Amino acid sequence: MSTQKFNMKALNFFFFLFAFAIIVVSCNKDEPTPTGTVMGVVTDGDSAEPLAAVRVVLFDANTNQPASPVITTLADGTFSFSLPGGSYYLRLSRQGYNEVPARGVTGLAFTITNDQTITRDVEMFQHNIADLGSISGRISGDIADPSGALVVIENGTIGYSTVSDVDGTYVIYNVPAGNYSIRPWRAGMDAPEKGTTITANAETSDVNFTVADDVLTQVSGSVTFLATSNKEVDVSLTHPVTGEAIPGLGTTTSSQNYEISNVPYAIYLARASYANDGIVMDPDWIVKNGEPFVTVQGGPAVRDFSVTGSANLVSPTNEASSTIPVAVSATPTFTWEAYPSSTDYVIEVTDANGQLIWGGFNEARTEKNIVILASQTSIVYNSDGLATQELVSGRNYRWRIYASKDANNASGWILISSSEEQRGLIAVE
Repeated sequence: MSTQKFNMKALNFFFFLFAFAIIVVSCNKDEPTPTGTVMGVVTDGDSAEPLAAVRVVLFDANTNQPASPVITTLADGTFSFSLPGGSYYLRLSRQGYNEVPARGVTGLAFTITNDQTITRDVEMFQHNIADLGSISGRISGDIADPSGALVVIENGTIGYSTVSDVDGTYVIYNVPAGNYSIRPWRAGMDAPEKGTTITANAETSDVNFTVADDVLTQVSGSVTFLATSNKEVDVSLTHPVTGEAIPGLGTTTSSQNYEISNVPYAIYLARASYANDGIVMDPDWIVKNGEPFVTVQGGPAVRDFSVTGSANLVSPTNEASSTIPVAVSATPTFTWEAYPSSTDYVIEVTDANGQLIWGGFNEARTEKNIVILASQTSIVYNSDGLATQELVSGRNYRWRIYASKDANNASGWILISSSEEQRGLIAVE
């Protein structure tokens, strides 16, 4: 074989390999991200009739941040999402119905697995307060994407919220008549607060916002660990009235320090550890030092705060790495580990919609509905006969434990820890 022919064959082989590599890279580049699907039907909890026009959005259970566009249920009450595998919970709202989960409660988490479909049907119950109004509008302006903003209407003591859709539109349902302020909240999105009036049985429409991204700064600080070893935790800035995480304003500590960028000027509440990592906000530290508010105005702000070890659930509970509920009987025995320095415990059981059905506290969280002495670390469901309902076969629930300590204050006690929000997930057989 001549040298010229050998060189030509080598050159052709080289071009073949080069073309093949381009094809492989192109195929990999265009390969879609693996996803799983969650689908379900939303029905009226009393009539079992399907509910159309329910606004549904998925939240990441580890960050409490919106993870999907807003969709509305079809005429037959159905909805469907396809998202990468992970832990999520649903948030649903409709005029005349109680929000799911209940206001101020984190939703019951579930796991989406890539290439699999799961079903999560939801019951919604009619609101027991009449003459409520609603408010709607649109976010636009100097931003590429107006979706995923937390829109909050509040009067300083109570707030109602929703998440903006892909086109920036939003609707907040079931707001009592009165005067309020309203504002969208999201990283990189600055908008002035507006005053508005809600009218009973009417929609206040076209409350629109033109947003900018030129009034932004950063919040930083350190996280101190009490009664537990140091570890890295997630930190979020939350709304000061509703306590909801502001989309995009979250990070993970590094050497127990954190820094959050693209923060609009406002007042926030710093929070740590939505994830299942054995860490919770320290209730005792909050009692002594006050809630960790941070005022962001005129430049960067610093906010330090403390966390503590969580109360540990023994049984029945999902593993920390999973949000799949564990099977239980209709009268399970709840067991937890003793928490140091506790004088008593409070157990709290909620349904899938976040409604309290046994134990817990009064609405103002100033009185305990149940007291379990520190010498006791287990209890049978409804052993005091005060549960508002029996556990129903086929339904999911969540239980939590709060560690309490006697104190010289008005209530005579303080909370020193709690179990984590996304533990204690159970499914009744």
